Amino acid sequence: MNLREYLLNESIEDKGILKAIFMVGTPGAGKSYVLKKITDGTIDPRIVNTDVFTEFFGNKKNVDWDVYGDKIKTLTQKQLVLYLNSLLPLWVDGTSSDPKSLFRRVGILKSIGYDVGLVWVNTPLETALKRNRERERQVPEEFIYSTYDKIEPLKKYYKSEFNKYYEVNNGEGELTDDVINDIFKKIKKFYLDKQINPIGTSLIENMKTNKFKYLSDTGNYSINELEKLVDSWYK
Repeated sequence: MNLREYLLNESIEDKGILKAIFMVGTPGAGKSYVLKKITDGTIDPRIVNTDVFTEFFGNKKNVDWDVYGDKIKTLTQKQLVLYLNSLLPLWVDGTSSDPKSLFRRVGILKSIGYDVGLVWVNTPLETALKRNRERERQVPEEFIYSTYDKIEPLKKYYKSEFNKYYEVNNGEGELTDDVINDIFKKIKKFYLDKQINPIGTSLIENMKTNKFKYLSDTGNYSINELEKLVDSWYK
């Protein structure tokens, strides 16, 4: 099954369309673990990062990363074009230590019609380092130190810039059932609430009226234009 076929059953009537959440935290914060805990299948946000293809090629023997690095980027970009064309709900996973990059991506999504939120995963530095050491695929500890130093001062700024901002404490023993239940309810509400972005509201109405399935059907964006947006996303 190719990527296009994977998306064929999506519909403008599906839950969570034109909604995206950015997940912020240092490597070792446990973002992927938190994500698994706060989703239940009612809504199926697609995860935007390079991990799926990195892990796929990483399982091959004698991987030439000079070759596969470019291939991973290309596949990830094609995947995101399909997601945007189908207006799918998104989880954008990353450290978000570069505000310019983060807000460029936020701007791209908002220009299409997405409502955007942010989840900040709080994890003490020592806990992040410990988790990294226990991983099969580790990142250099110097990178964790430098990333932690970059993103911690950004918390107050990001909180002021996102109307939908949530925090999760994921230090040792902090991610209790009560914490999971609380953030789960908030995130589910975000994805199920009516569209706030007026571009998205108008787009949904237009697509329902004309029985359009994809963004490219509307004439607002061609596939080529979406590809250019995604190129900008990965600058």
